[in-house]
Formats: sequence, C-alpha cells, structure tokens
Amino acid sequence: MVFKKNRSTFNLLLVNSLPQMKCIICYFFMLYSLVCFSQQQKIDSLEIELTKNEAPNIEKLEILNQLTAAYNPSNPEKGLQFANEAISLAKSLPLKDKEALAYKNKAIHLIALSKDSLAIVAYNEAIKIQTTRKAWNQVARINYNKGLIYFGQSNYQKANKLNYKALEIFEKEKDSFLMAVVLNSIGINQMYQSQYPEAIDTYLKASKIHNQTNTTHTDRHAGILTNIGLLYSRLEKYEVALKYYNKSLEINKKLDTKVETANTLTNIGNLYDDLKQPKKAITYYKESLAIMQSINNKYGIASALTNTGIAYITLKDYKKALAYLNQTKVLFQELKNTNSLAIVYESIGTAYLESGAFLKAKSNFESAFMYSKKTQSIERQASVLENLALVNAKLKNYKTAYNNQTEAKKLKDRFMSSEKKEEIAKLEAKYEYEKKEAALTAVHDKKQAIQEAEIARYKFIKNTSIYTGSSLAIGLIIGFILYKKKQEAIATTKETAFNLKVSNTELKALRAQMNPHFIFNSLNSIHAYIAKNDMENASNYLTKFSKLMRETLEKSTQKEITLNEDISILKTYLDIENKRANNSFTYTINVDENIDPENTLIPPMILQPFVENSIIHGLRNSTKNGEIAINYIQKEGMIICSVEDNGIGREASAKTNNNNNNKHSLGMSITKSRIEIINKIKNTNGNLQIIDKPNGTKIEIKLPLTLAF
Repeated sequence: MVFKKNRSTFNLLLVNSLPQMKCIICYFFMLYSLVCFSQQQKIDSLEIELTKNEAPNIEKLEILNQLTAAYNPSNPEKGLQFANEAISLAKSLPLKDKEALAYKNKAIHLIALSKDSLAIVAYNEAIKIQTTRKAWNQVARINYNKGLIYFGQSNYQKANKLNYKALEIFEKEKDSFLMAVVLNSIGINQMYQSQYPEAIDTYLKASKIHNQTNTTHTDRHAGILTNIGLLYSRLEKYEVALKYYNKSLEINKKLDTKVETANTLTNIGNLYDDLKQPKKAITYYKESLAIMQSINNKYGIASALTNTGIAYITLKDYKKALAYLNQTKVLFQELKNTNSLAIVYESIGTAYLESGAFLKAKSNFESAFMYSKKTQSIERQASVLENLALVNAKLKNYKTAYNNQTEAKKLKDRFMSSEKKEEIAKLEAKYEYEKKEAALTAVHDKKQAIQEAEIARYKFIKNTSIYTGSSLAIGLIIGFILYKKKQEAIATTKETAFNLKVSNTELKALRAQMNPHFIFNSLNSIHAYIAKNDMENASNYLTKFSKLMRETLEKSTQKEITLNEDISILKTYLDIENKRANNSFTYTINVDENIDPENTLIPPMILQPFVENSIIHGLRNSTKNGEIAINYIQKEGMIICSVEDNGIGREASAKTNNNNNNKHSLGMSITKSRIEIINKIKNTNGNLQIIDKPNGTKIEIKLPLTLAF
C-alpha cells in the first residue's frame, strides 16, 4: 500500500522585520507493506488478540507487527515498544521477512520521535535482511523511505541518491505506480537544490505516467500538480503556479480529500502573500482554517491561524493579528511544537513592536528566543535577536541592543554565506530556465526575454552580495556608535589572538600526530622486512603506513571529520603499531548504539596521542597480554571518547620512561588546548579526564555531540 505523508516546511521570511510562517506543503508518499490502521477500535481489537496469544509463535508476531503499524502516527512511543517486541520474536523464530518489516515499522516511529539517526540504523537493518533475501522491491521501498529522512535534514543530494536506487529497481519491475511516486520525490529534492529545469522535467515524467495509466484524477496526481505549482512560485511565475494549484484544488475537492484541499488553499494563500496581496491571502487562509476546523485537525488549525495573524500584521491591523496569534499560541502549546511556538511568539512580539507596546514586545521576543534555542535554529535565533535589538533601542537600552545585534551577527555569519550561495544558485538556475523557455518563443520575444533575465540576474546577484542584515545603527545616538566602535576594536583584538591560538594549536596537533619517532620506527620495520626478503609483509606494512600518512595529512586540516573516518585512521595506526610490536596487544573499538558514526562529527585524531601513550607508556613494559579498549558513548548531548589500557599505570610508567614524559605531557597539553578552543567556539563544557586504575589508565574526553546533518 502507498500512504501519503505531508511534510510542512515553515520558513521565516523577513519583510520589514516581520516573521512569516509559511505552510508550504510538498507531497510525499511513504511506502509501507501493510495497511496502517489508526482507529482506536482496531487497536483495542488487536490488543485483545495479543493477550490471547501468549505463545511465541507466528500468530503473535503478526499481531505485534499490526499493532506497531496501528500506532502510527498516534502514539509512536507505544508503536516503538511493539516494534522492539516484534523484532525480538522474529529473531527467535526466526522469520527474516517479518523481522525486516518490524525494523521498517520501528524506523517510522523513530522518525515521529525525531530520532532520525536511529531510524536510519533501523532502516539499514531492514535493507540488510531484504538484500540477503533478494527482495529487491522491498529494498527499493526502504531506500525511498530512508530518503525522506535525509530530505527532512535538508540533505537533498543523499535523499536523491537513495531515490535513484529505488527508481532503478521499480523501472526494472515496470512498476509504473511506484515509478511515479519516486519521480515526484526526486523532483522535490531537485527543487530544493534550485535545479528547476531538472525538477520540472521530473515532475512532468511523473505526471505523464498518471496520464498513461489513466490515474490523473487521484490524490497522488493532485500532489504532483501542487509541487509543480510550488516550483513556479519559487521562480516567481505566479500566474503559472496558480494554474497548477487550481488544477490540484479541483481534483482534491472532487475527491473530498479535506486535508489536501486545505493544504492547497494554504499554498495559494502563500502565493498571494508573495504578491503583497495580504487581503486575498487571508481569504484562502480562512477557507483552509474552516476545513481544518471541520475535521478537528489541530495542527492545520494552528497553521492557518498563524498565517492569518501574520497577514493582519502586514495590514497593520494589530488587534486582529494578536487575536489570531494568541489562539494559535495555545494550540501549539498543546501540540508541544517548539519550532512553531518560536515563530508565533516572534510574530506577537512584532505586532506589539509595530504598535508601540515595547515592553510586551520585549517579553514575547524573549520567549521566542527561548524556544528557538530549544530547537537549535540558528536562523530563528538571529532573527529574534535582531528584533530584541530593535526593541531595546526603542527602550534606550543601547548597550543591551548592541549586545543583541552583535550576537545576531555572529549567528548570521554561520548561515548567511551558504544562504547567499543558495540564492545565487537559485537565480542562476532561474536564469538558465528562462533562457530555455525563451528559446521556444519567436526570435524577438526570445531576445527580449534573455535580456530581461540577464538584467534580473545582475540585479539579484548584486543585491544578494551586498546584503548585510539589519541596520540597527540608524537612529541610535552618537554615544552608542562610539561605544560600539570601542567594543568592536576590543573584539577584533580578541578575535585575532584567538585565531592565532587556533592556528598554533592545529600546527602542534599535526606535529604530535606526525611523530618523527613513529615514522622512523615504521620505516625501520619496512626496511627489516625487505632485508629478510619478506616482500609480502613489507608491502602490507608500507601500504598501511602510506595510507595513515595520507589520511593524517588530509584530515588534520579539517576542523571535524565523521566518527567513521576517525575510527578508520585509529584502526590503521593500531594495526601498524601492533605489527611492529609482534602482535603483543589486542584492541577493541565500541560505539554506543545511540550514535550514528556516519553522521557524528569529532575533531580529527583527538584520541590518537592517548592511544600512543597506552602503547608506549602502559603496555610496552607490561609482562601480561596488552589490551586497549576504545569506547564512544553518547550522554546528555555530549559524546564521551575514552581510551583504556591494562598496562602498568602512570606512576610505574613515570619511573621507567623518564625520557618520554615530556612527550606525554605535550600530547595532553595540545589536546586540552583543542578542547578549550572547541568550548569557546561552541559555548560548551568539554573536558579531559585521567582516571588512574589499579592496573592501567583510562582517558576520557568529553565533547559536544555534533551531527553532520
């Protein structure tokens, strides 16, 4: 079965400091293998059946899998509980197809709980099983669903890589229905990468399949038409966009698909907002609101109320705006939607700011900032801080206003460069698209269209390049400007000193990793193998050694690398040292199941100096078989990286390795400096801890958990 999963994207658009909560709906279709019953009656019936089937058999497994699906999306915690039970039972029976299904259902509930990394792990388990079974259709479906996670993380390239894998299988099986589903998803990802000509081609291929299979009057085809409308809206071709929206609306109204109808009305409202026609936008938002209220869709109601309230701010009707926004605030509090609450509080603050109620504005902006910090939205935090700067300037709190603006600038610097690139890429794509479109018209029309596109391109790039954010300084008194200049001079001096410290620390870290003694000893080992005519070992050793040198030089220039990459370097280093030590020790590397090694970032080779210390200071003078345990654990938003050995310990090592103690201290000092820099940049509390044991030493490095996407 194919089920639709609507993804709502809430964008913050600044128009005269006014936050916009635009409910832009792209239509995706989540692929399942069985019907997802959400009715409470069905759940109750299944739970009764479960109590009757206590024996661990296939009947019980079927019920568990059905219950797992039934709790989507109403109760993901409960669904996850049943999914884990189903996985455990399927393994014991064993029934591989049912186990794969349970993993897939588990992933869906993990997505609902915003645990994307764990969902990917669950999907990978399902893929592994289905690949072994050669169940290619299921592999394709899971890859497609996995791609939706990456879309949600804005990793559109990775999402489409998985989509193309799925499409290849569906094309081989001549499954037109699923080909259209995947093409729709590919088009969405292309659109978000500003690949507009490619996206329109992809959407039209999907639409063509519906024409060929006589399924143009389905909700799935309506979703594709809506997506084409969104694409034309992005290209600011609003007339064409409206044509596609209306086609979609007509289909959805005939099918009486209320949520899809309401969502399409919302998108039309967004279009009129973009055209600076808030009154017309409100008409569509209210129509969407009425539908959402008729089916008691709280999220839809809250979204429509928010969009309407913000449109009234544009009209400067602050009384009506506040009436709508205060209603939606209560709903989003019930829904515990932190991201939307940040937008709503900022909108309320804007209404108060523009109506002159500065203290109320400040209070709401502070609430908005609190919620935006919870969601870790840098863009939202920067926007709210700019508004706080404006209101504090109005209240003559100039120092606070300056601090707000300075902090906002720091945050904006973290996303503005990529945002500029995206906007310029969008314009370039739009320009290319308009050239192609112009080529279809008469020669004189073509020439005129290209000239206009060229002028628009120049203006847009120029405007994007000179954009520098809010101009808070306007209207502030001279004393504030002088204070600002003084603070900027101090900040510049501090920043220069900090950057110098970063550069010196990076250089020292590289020198520590490229230990001359290690290089010399490794080359000696290679020479010894050659002297003994042991070319196989010499070749293997040389291959590993050159790989380690290359990876060290490449990765040490990066601020962060993935945990997988770092572990790979550590393994190579350990293998070289162990071979040189005649395999006198063993090592283990364990990663907490809550950590996704492909998605977790850490400073390159942060553990390497301590692994080296374990070998040289801990194990070399030990009489027993050496053991090194490397562990990575996630705890309270931090990743704890540890190295533990069963060697002679630090005290005994100090007596026997006097000449090497300086090297040991240097590695410790460099790592502490690296952690200090990370703490300053990320405003966190990472640390390094040495734990002396009766037999051996343990080093723990605590770092902020950072995800690649």
